[in-house]
Order: sequence, then structure tokens, then C-alpha cells
Amino acid sequence: MERRISPGPRSPRPGLVKALLFLLSGLLVVGLFVFTNRTIDRLTREVQATSRVLARFCAQASIPATRNPEMQRVFSDLISSIDFPLVITDDRGVPRAWRAIGVDAELVPAPSLDSLAQGLPIAPPIRARIARVERRVAELDRANEPVRMTEFGTDTHLGELHYGASPVLEQLRWMPYVSVASVALLISLGLMGLAGIRQAEKRTIWVGMAKETAHQLGTPISSLMGWVELLRGQTDGAGTEVRISRDELDETLGDMARDLDRLSKVAQRFSHVGSTPSLQRLDPTPVVREAVQYMRRRLPKAAGEIDVEERYDQVPPVDLSPELMEWALENLLSNAVSALERHPGLIRVAVEHRPRAGVVEIVVQDNGRGMAPADQSHAFEPGFTTKRRGWGLGLALARRVVEEYHGGKLYIRESAPGEGTTMVISLQA
Repeated sequence: MERRISPGPRSPRPGLVKALLFLLSGLLVVGLFVFTNRTIDRLTREVQATSRVLARFCAQASIPATRNPEMQRVFSDLISSIDFPLVITDDRGVPRAWRAIGVDAELVPAPSLDSLAQGLPIAPPIRARIARVERRVAELDRANEPVRMTEFGTDTHLGELHYGASPVLEQLRWMPYVSVASVALLISLGLMGLAGIRQAEKRTIWVGMAKETAHQLGTPISSLMGWVELLRGQTDGAGTEVRISRDELDETLGDMARDLDRLSKVAQRFSHVGSTPSLQRLDPTPVVREAVQYMRRRLPKAAGEIDVEERYDQVPPVDLSPELMEWALENLLSNAVSALERHPGLIRVAVEHRPRAGVVEIVVQDNGRGMAPADQSHAFEPGFTTKRRGWGLGLALARRVVEEYHGGKLYIRESAPGEGTTMVISLQA
């Protein structure tokens, strides 16, 4: 039973792909920034609300804690678990307790604070530490309004509680910028890597094109040189008498004309590279037959070594550039010939019409070594080859001719190691 893989969507142009990548990258960065910013704002409000509740609780609990030993222990445990800056001052503004402000409370004894409240002199080092606490109180008040502490039932002013933001909150505020910077860095690295890959592909393509040019031109040029030497050998030393019959001369001139026609085709093919060729509505069968005949003349001559079967159905015309399509077919046929490892080798070429899909398909099938699934996914990449000698440009060039110039699709219908490969060119009818 035939296993068929339907062709995928047409490959987009590189410029369009690059523009889409930049657009998607920009949308990703903006979306991440907005999402992170909203999340941080929500967390900020939650942390601030929690800090405000804890501050009010500490403000009200600090009064009973001074009278109840059990309450004092609970209050001390609560204060020790708080990680945001907190300072308690009495009704005269003298700091009485603090936490997480960068000043060790144990280095300021309570008698010194009492002396300060009474206006008595205290040791200069202790006074300097208290001054640092007072500066921190001013900073905290600029960030958050202090919580007033009053005695329950009498509303007597006992002091104030000053508090600031949690260190976690300060770190969260930087998260949107860190996230955006990280994504921007990853995108930059990705674009740099993509640019490097593109440069490597360009180098591979240019080297491969040079090799392909030499290969395309080498055969007809060598043939013409041989015909010239043959004609020279048919004359005597003085060059006056020609020892060649009219039939032989006509045959030689016919072969030279075919080689010149081949050179003309090669020149036309390379003139279309990088430009948009004009397409003609033609029957694809003559183009396919011409490519098969050209390849057949260059197959090994041993009897039964390689057999080429052809089948041409009646198909509607398609938009074609004959020179470029013949070039693509020659690459597919050459790839099929190089894949043959057992004898007799077999290559089947067919032109079929798929009315329901509205396409004309050119099928090239061989019974060669086939490809593993991993190789199939890279088969059309420039520079990829499974042959010992090759530049890995033939299939990449054929796909570009079919998809970018003809709006068709070139894909692998079926392939398996040791079972051969079936490639299909699909063109809109």
C-alpha cells in the first residue's frame, strides 16, 4: 500500500520570515514586560498591605507587651520574624525599638535611651548610633506614613511606629527590567546565531554554485574540445584534404550543436538565479522527457546496470520556466542515480494529474539506499549530503526553483533505508 505524505505549506520568503521574527520578538518582550509589571504591582500591593497590618498590630501590641510577660514573649517572637524595616518611637520621638535598619539594637542600651528622653548627656558612640536610627526614621516616614500608637480607652498618644518596604519588594520591583533584559539578551544571541547560520549557508551556497557551474559547463566544453580534435585529426598535415564523410560530418556537427545548445541552457539557468523568471503555460511532459533523455545519455552503458522507466499521463498545462524546471529535474535525477547501490538499478519517472487536489505531479522514484527519517528532515538544507562526494546543493537548488520560482512544492513522499526514495514535484494545474 502506498504511503503518502501530503505537501505542507509554501515556504515563506526569508525577508518576511525575518520581519515576522522581529515582530514576534517585540510582542514577546512587550507582553512579558506588561505581564511581569502587573504581577509585581499586585504583589507590591499585597506586601504593602501585609506590612501595614503587621505594623498596626505591632503598634497596638507594643503597649500590652510592656505590662504582660507572656504577651511580651509573643511580641518578641513576632518582631523577630519581620523582615521589613521597623522603628518604634515614644511620644517624645526617641527611638525605643527597631529592626532591619542596619543598626544593632543591642549596641544601644535602654538606660541610654532613657537619658536621651530626659535630656541627659550620653556617650558619643551611642549618640551616633541613635542619630543613624533617627535618620532612618525620617527615610521611612517619607516612604510610608507612620502609625500612631495610642492607649486603648484613653486615646493617650504613646508614640509612633515607622516602617518601610520589605527587601523582597525592592527585589520584585527590578524583576520586569531583569526579565526584559534577559529575553532581549536571548533574542540577540538567537539572532546572532541565526545570522551566523545564514552566513555559513551563503558560503556553502556560493561554493556549491561554483562547483555546479563547473560541472554544468564542464561536460559540453569537454565534448566540444573532443569534436574539435576529431575534426583536426580528419585533415592531413597541410590541412587541405579532409578525410571524413558527409554523414560523419553531419553527425559531428549535430553533436556540437547539441553541446552548444547545452551551454546556452546553462547560461540561461544561471541568468535566472536571483531574479524572477517569466513563466509560460506549458505542458510539462516535454520538459520532463528532455531532462530524462539528457540524464539517460550519461548513464553507465553496461547492459542492465540502470533502467529508467517513464510514464506520462495526459495532464493540463502548468506555469513553467522550462530552463529552470529542467535544471531542477536534472538535480533530482542525478540524486536518484547517485543513490543507486545495487544492480540492476531502477528509476521511475512519471507525470500525473491529481484532479481533486488541482495539481500536476512529477514523480521521481529510485530503488537506491533511501534515507532515514533524521536525514529526510535535513535533505533540502544547503550543504547537507549523505554522499561521499558532493556539496549538498542539488536538492536545495531544486526546491528553490520549484517553490520560490514556480509556486509549487517539492517534498519526499516516501523513503526508507535500503528501500529507495520517492520525490514529488507538485505544481498547480
